Amino acid sequence: MENKLQTTKLSIFHALVKGLLHSTIFFIGIHLKSIGFSGIEIGIIFMTYSLTGLISILPSGLSNDVFKSKNIITIGLLLLTIQYIGMANFTTFASLIPCFFLGSLGKTLYGNSMDSLFLKTTNKEHAGKRISTFLSLNYLLIAISIIISGYFLNLNIQFTSIFIVIGISFAIMAILSQIILPKNATSKFEILNYKKDIFKPDVLFFLFIMFLFALHYGSEETSYGLFLENSLNLNKLQSGLYMGTAIITMSISVLLISKLIKKIGTKNLLLLGTSMSGLGLILMTIPIPSISLFFRIIHETGDAMMFFFLYYGLSQIFDLKRIGGNAGIVTFIIIIGTSIGNLLLGPIGANYGYQVPFLIGGITTLLTFVFSLKFKYLIKH
Repeated sequence: MENKLQTTKLSIFHALVKGLLHSTIFFIGIHLKSIGFSGIEIGIIFMTYSLTGLISILPSGLSNDVFKSKNIITIGLLLLTIQYIGMANFTTFASLIPCFFLGSLGKTLYGNSMDSLFLKTTNKEHAGKRISTFLSLNYLLIAISIIISGYFLNLNIQFTSIFIVIGISFAIMAILSQIILPKNATSKFEILNYKKDIFKPDVLFFLFIMFLFALHYGSEETSYGLFLENSLNLNKLQSGLYMGTAIITMSISVLLISKLIKKIGTKNLLLLGTSMSGLGLILMTIPIPSISLFFRIIHETGDAMMFFFLYYGLSQIFDLKRIGGNAGIVTFIIIIGTSIGNLLLGPIGANYGYQVPFLIGGITTLLTFVFSLKFKYLIKH
């Protein structure tokens, strides 16, 4: 009962933080363009945001096995505070790069530490139900926050005002993290144990699949808001409703997945998730808002399956005593994929149309399906 209560508290806290993080994430490209940034500059900023994680993800993951995760979470939230306050006050490329660097560092520290804390307080037997609660609340708050941000932005409330509110909110969450979050058990650092955990055929395949799947994140981080504004001609409120509605389906999907996982198995979940995600990403480029939204929902449902596959895999294939470091390695691989996607797809969207990155991202996701189909025997969890 106590473990379940901890999971609920963690899920609510995490959902609030993720809601703040995603409230403007798909609109930031629009903001940067509005203050005069080129497609290349936007791509570099998002690439910097992603690549910064490469510097911090492994140390932060390993530190979660040695130190208390809640303390690292607090540091991460304070760095996010600095990022958003900075974005509210700076408008030049040179001044915003450090803001995004610190924000990415904070996001990485927070995300890896929260995942570690969640998984360490979740036993393997009840992992499916706990993961569904964790992800469902996460997606629900993300959807609501995007819709609210779209509403306020459509009222011509300035990005700077919203950034300040978000920055202050992160500072409040940093204080609450010390009060609400539980302490995790720590362990002795031994690098050979991590090497044994990772260098197994099923784990290496798991890493490869997540890398290939992560490439499509580049289309969403650099081009999503711009695609809705320029290709579908949606205003900011309509864009918020579009994105929020699609993400709400993720909240519903993960609840259903937790009940279906034992019936369909993780192999079929992987195949279904990658196929729906890839096809949905390609077909959402149809320039009719209602049809585009339908296929975006298909894409998000596939993504929900993949995120469930990711968390379920982490909870099953690794020793929870070393889950911080091992989860850090998985996230490291995902960030590499995302960074490559940002670097390639940001300029492509600016030069050839914002629908093109989604077409390319859909193709790489379908490649994930092809490899998963061919080597599905390696999925053992």
